[in-house]
Amino acid sequence: MQVLLDLIEKIFLSVTKNKKLILSCFEDKALEPLNCDIQEKILNVTVKNPLCLRYPPPVSYQKFFLRCLYDCVERFGSECSDDLAKAYTDILLVQDAENTGYHSYKIDEKCTVTLQENSCFVAKSTTGLQTWEAAKYLSEWCIRNKSYFQNKTILELGSGIGLLGIIILKFCDPAKYIFSDKSDEVIKLLSSNIKINFKNHDNIVTEQRQLMWADISDEEAKVISPDVILGTDIVFDIDTIGSLVQALNILMVKKGTCAYIASTIRNPETNHKFLEQLGRSGLSYQTVESHQKAVFIYDESYTLMLYKIFKEYK
Repeated sequence: MQVLLDLIEKIFLSVTKNKKLILSCFEDKALEPLNCDIQEKILNVTVKNPLCLRYPPPVSYQKFFLRCLYDCVERFGSECSDDLAKAYTDILLVQDAENTGYHSYKIDEKCTVTLQENSCFVAKSTTGLQTWEAAKYLSEWCIRNKSYFQNKTILELGSGIGLLGIIILKFCDPAKYIFSDKSDEVIKLLSSNIKINFKNHDNIVTEQRQLMWADISDEEAKVISPDVILGTDIVFDIDTIGSLVQALNILMVKKGTCAYIASTIRNPETNHKFLEQLGRSGLSYQTVESHQKAVFIYDESYTLMLYKIFKEYK
């Protein structure tokens, strides 16, 4: 049962909206007959979880989750516990706060990354206020390949709210991590998320920089001088592919600098144009072999790809 409770905790804290997955957990034989005692155990790892109380998930999600649990209790024909009834009625009285809330990603027994996010696809004229699938995918790959980032200066393009950078700072020991995004709103939320996850800022070297890909100059690239460039879900708009590829070319000022770009393939044509544009600009790429997805819960309806991009020197 504990393994299942751990999964339910992970689903809830990360604000996973896969109803089929949630119901499959509640309907698992290990939880039969979903009596009051088991309901209490579920509440203790979700809405009563100390992390939830300190950094609550969006109200709309808590309503959705408790409704799923309540419906399953009814289907089992079990008695609804007083605590479940109270938790559900209490949350129904709370007004939703524009889809904002905290998402907490349990990486291992010692590390949980908590981020304030906005679950709207586009909020405040940007898509950068939530964590996308490719950020999870590249984060997990980086944890498995720490040596690529140790003692390196890393620049992330389109950092969003910070999952990838925070994980690399916690697990990979870079010399410096430079978060960048074009949106003031994103940078503001990113800075807040860094403070949530690092109580002692003296142990990490970071910079938050507003960066417009089309405006990056040779001089700015020399100042940044990255060893590794990272990006997740930044290849989604055909109109920005040219400026992204141009930025990658300019930023590879040091011999040996490479980029790792992870993408959710929503439109194969957009991805094809990106790879085509890399070739035209003199950049080479390799498809990085896919890895087992074990740390995060993913939306399996999407294909995720990771590319290593570099300049070849003769």
